[in-house]
Amino acid sequence: MKPSEQKTTIQSIPKAELHLHIEGIFEPELKFEIANRNNIELDYISVDSLKKANKFNNLQEFLDIYYTDAKVLMHEQDFST
Repeated sequence: MKPSEQKTTIQSIPKAELHLHIEGIFEPELKFEIANRNNIELDYISVDSLKKANKFNNLQEFLDIYYTDAKVLMHEQDFST
């Protein structure tokens, strides 16, 4: 099989995402919804402020968001939609 044919074949094969990190898919709207349900006060005043914080510039800013995620997720139902 020629390299160009191989590339076309690989691109045509169905793919599935088998591994996700919660911090990569946890939307600000859902985070506020779960925080409200669990009576957790977030360090952000609005969804927009959290969206802005999600555009982090360094490791510490990422960790701030990550630990907010961990604080909100308390019950089994918090991990499913």
